[in-house]
Amino acid sequence: MRTKSLLTAALSFAALSALAQPPQAPPQAVTPPPADSVPAASNIRGAQYPRVLPDLNVLFQVRAPDAQKVEFNLGGGNRLAATKDANGYWTAKTNAPLVPGFHYYWLVIDGVQVNDPGSETFYGTGKQTSGIEVPEKGVDYYLPKDVPHGEVRERVYFSKTTNEWRRIFVYTPPDYDTSRETRYPVLYLQHGGGEDERGWPIQGKMANIMDNLIAEKKSKPMLVVMEQGYARKAGEPQAPQGPPNFSRMFSALDEVFTKDLIPMIDSTYRTLTNRESRAMAGLSMGGMQTFQIGLAHTELFASLGGFSGGGGGFGGPIDLKTAHNGAMADPEAFNKKMKLVWLGIGTAEPANMYASVKGYHDALEKAGIKHGYYESPGTSHEWLTWRRCLHEFAPLLFRESAQAPANQPPRRPGGFGGPIKLNPDDIQAFPDPPAEVNAKRDVPHGKLELIEYDSKTVGVKRKVNVYTPPGYDPGKKYPVLYLLHGIGGDETEWLRFASPNLLMDNLLADGKAQPMIIVLPNGRAQKDDRPGPNAMATAPAFAVFERDLLDDLIPAIEKRYSVKSERESRAVAGLSMGGGQSLNFGLGHLDTFAWVGGFSSAPNTKPPAQLVPDASAAKAKLKLLYLSCGNKDGLIGISQGVHGYLKEKEVPHLWNVDSHAHDPTHWKNNLYYFLQRVFQEK
Repeated sequence: MRTKSLLTAALSFAALSALAQPPQAPPQAVTPPPADSVPAASNIRGAQYPRVLPDLNVLFQVRAPDAQKVEFNLGGGNRLAATKDANGYWTAKTNAPLVPGFHYYWLVIDGVQVNDPGSETFYGTGKQTSGIEVPEKGVDYYLPKDVPHGEVRERVYFSKTTNEWRRIFVYTPPDYDTSRETRYPVLYLQHGGGEDERGWPIQGKMANIMDNLIAEKKSKPMLVVMEQGYARKAGEPQAPQGPPNFSRMFSALDEVFTKDLIPMIDSTYRTLTNRESRAMAGLSMGGMQTFQIGLAHTELFASLGGFSGGGGGFGGPIDLKTAHNGAMADPEAFNKKMKLVWLGIGTAEPANMYASVKGYHDALEKAGIKHGYYESPGTSHEWLTWRRCLHEFAPLLFRESAQAPANQPPRRPGGFGGPIKLNPDDIQAFPDPPAEVNAKRDVPHGKLELIEYDSKTVGVKRKVNVYTPPGYDPGKKYPVLYLLHGIGGDETEWLRFASPNLLMDNLLADGKAQPMIIVLPNGRAQKDDRPGPNAMATAPAFAVFERDLLDDLIPAIEKRYSVKSERESRAVAGLSMGGGQSLNFGLGHLDTFAWVGGFSSAPNTKPPAQLVPDASAAKAKLKLLYLSCGNKDGLIGISQGVHGYLKEKEVPHLWNVDSHAHDPTHWKNNLYYFLQRVFQEK
């Protein structure tokens, strides 16, 4: 019996010991992470992936040994197919550097959408989803600093309008709890569609932005109230998220604000309750809500701001005489009543978003409505645009004279704009192509790769994206197009809105273009070649790029790729600042370039007589000179001047004036037509 008892005890102890052992760690990935990459700041504690590379490409990885297929989906059709190693780790890398800031993403494993176990999750796209924070070099206005900090307080209150408890977040400035006699103005700050009241305090870094602005004495101390943008009356059926259900999703929000939220805030916190001390702003859907509620209640609000959204909603032209129940019908009276009306938009936003906000700005300007207008360089419908907008907007609030002057030139890359006067020959030469010309089709695809070259001009290795056509054969030689970006962009700007690689794939499949190599460099020739928050300050580096292009980049491309090196096989084209560069460099070096294109060329463009000092040489050497601009672009006078001079000197060229503004749609459409004409013999 004793032996049996001892055996039983031994077995029990062994079993307990086995249970007490920690689970066996999974094997490591076959390939270690690149030494120059770092885990994203948005990872969960200790997670090594996602990882951000120095050029802002991102590596994603997940272990799923039994999976057959894994994709990382960044939204907008940007799906990254992952490859599996022997230990069951699936890894994918972005096709191009990501714009700094915050981006949502998710995994698709064998057709099932799941979140990345290595990432924190965030409420966005209508659900909890993974997200990644990509650092912005040299920019810290939305990062925590050693300054006094306010607090973001979570609060619930009961809404009689919706007959439910609602959650809000309230930012109180650093001195709120110590300056007990002080009362504060209030900004009501709204999120966008698919997000909720957590968006601004978490993804938007609102508290850091406000803390830093207040510490720098750039902004007045204020309360910031963040409410959810969805509200319906009790018993009203819930609408699906997203268009065309926006208005149904927040049909009761006006009453929630005016009857429940504002009275509760004013009775709970030490606020200034006059209308001059109350503002409302929001992003995307929240911008639309701001103008709907704010303009219906100018007795409550004196300042309004729309970030990627405004009083025009997301539709077409607007009649300010009748819009908003006639709130702006009398511009003089409206200007006297409002302290601030402000709009912001990213230059790389989807065409409909950009056109909506820009169109609303144009309508306000035409009507004489005083307002501020800002364009975020190189950003799309994303949190970096909205962080920048808040950083620009908040310092204007609650000042003695906050309103922007009438007809204020928009703050956009290039920073210029002026009256538009069209001439009889400012007409559209080509119809707008279908929007899907750069869609990914089932056709042969070329290769897009990011490479480095040694720049003796700048003194560093520089990044450049290079497209080679489908079936690229080192035994053949190809012509080369150098495609340049605008002042707020970089080597990725064209890829973000025009996808010239896919555009070229489609044109080749349709037999409309010649196979060519497309080089997308960074035209800002300085060691720190990111645009930063003040892109205009980098303008001198765009002139330096002339030597970098001629002395360093072209030789590097011709050494690495199989290219035709004669001038007849080399082209340069660009948008805005890059359009000016293309005209300056291309026409200034006709021994190097025979094909030149400028789309919406910016004020860096040289005077026409300097561009073409010898008309006979230009006539003899140019294969194609292509100029374009939109008839709603405040910079059209620059291109008109070049066109007029060329016409006077009888220098052959194409001149296309379409119905767009200084926007991505114009640039994509004209690249589409330029690619069909470059390297084509008549």
